[in-house]
Amino acid sequence: MTKKRFHTSLQLKLTLLLSLLMIVSCVLMYFFISHSAVSGMDGLQNYMIKVDPQDGDSPITFNVDPKALFPQFEQEIQETKEDFLLRSVIATTIIILLSSVCTYFLTKKTLTPLQKLTSEVSQIQAQNLSTQLAVPNSKDEIAQLTSSFNEMLARLDNAFSTQKQFSANAAHELRTPLAVLQTNLEVFEKKQEPEMVEYQQLFTMIKEQTARLSQLVGTLLDMTNLKSVPRTDHVSLEELVDEVFCDLDPVAEKAGISIHFDDNSSQDWHTDVHTPDASALNNNIRNITGSYVLLYRAVYNLVENAIKYNRPNGSVTVSVKEKNGQAMILVKDTGIGISPENQKKIFDPFFRVDKSRSRAMGGAGLGLALVDSIAREHGGSVKVLESNEKGSIIALMLPVSSTASI
Repeated sequence: MTKKRFHTSLQLKLTLLLSLLMIVSCVLMYFFISHSAVSGMDGLQNYMIKVDPQDGDSPITFNVDPKALFPQFEQEIQETKEDFLLRSVIATTIIILLSSVCTYFLTKKTLTPLQKLTSEVSQIQAQNLSTQLAVPNSKDEIAQLTSSFNEMLARLDNAFSTQKQFSANAAHELRTPLAVLQTNLEVFEKKQEPEMVEYQQLFTMIKEQTARLSQLVGTLLDMTNLKSVPRTDHVSLEELVDEVFCDLDPVAEKAGISIHFDDNSSQDWHTDVHTPDASALNNNIRNITGSYVLLYRAVYNLVENAIKYNRPNGSVTVSVKEKNGQAMILVKDTGIGISPENQKKIFDPFFRVDKSRSRAMGGAGLGLALVDSIAREHGGSVKVLESNEKGSIIALMLPVSSTASI
């Protein structure tokens, strides 16, 4: 059997705290005033009388004991002391009680906007994150808290919408190869005596679809684990591009696409920059601090994408430059180009300009989305610089502030 815990409200806590301060203040004031008053009454017990003669003689001073003149004087003083102390205690008690009651109702009125905010917040669920709370006109801390909460709700709503869309797209992409596997297996199961060729076709289909599933799952895991990857490697951009070329050279050769690194373009570009030592600047931006694994994946995806969606016997050119305080890895292809309305969408998860061609090549629309996520994790960005019927130039930009000299 669980015990119910007693939870005090903020209003009660403030009332108790202010009441305690009031009690301490009143008690201290009571003792100070009582001590002063009692000391003054005690001083009435001895009088010194000074008499100035009319004839100019020296004044005469003598002490008078009030007890001798007034026998009941001491008793009256004692009764006055007791009456004063009693009235002081009663007045102090009344002041404390009245102050506590007033404090309780004043704090209730003051905390009413906060209670209203609490009630509205408690009604917000995942389904109505787009709801905006009414901001009070008081322009105080509660108004600031409400505004901050509305901003947080907007960010959460955007994140939930993005996550929901991402999950739906991921489920769709995973379901497609599974449906192909299930359909082919069911058809194959109905055959009485399958031939060896049919077995081979089935195995080939299973191999292709499982590879597609593995690639999709791997990419999804990469996108969810980006923040856990350390970004403290000293990366040489030229060496990174060279490694990407080595890995993609068979793919490019099979597709009939030539790939090369345009080092002269980088040097010529820096020659145009008005700086006393352009070669030193060029060397500096080619060595940055980040995650080698993630940056390799970003450049790999860009170059692989340029190879896949290129023209027959086309080319892919990669160069490294610096502009406006950013290191830029430029990937230029001779493809058919990207329409203006799709130049930003290609970096959205699961977006494909040509869905039939993408599926034929085994693409799930996550390659460029992963590049965008990696760029953001490094404080940079990726975008289409140029695109027309002769080809496209995509730039992976990283801030020079993250560069490191080696």
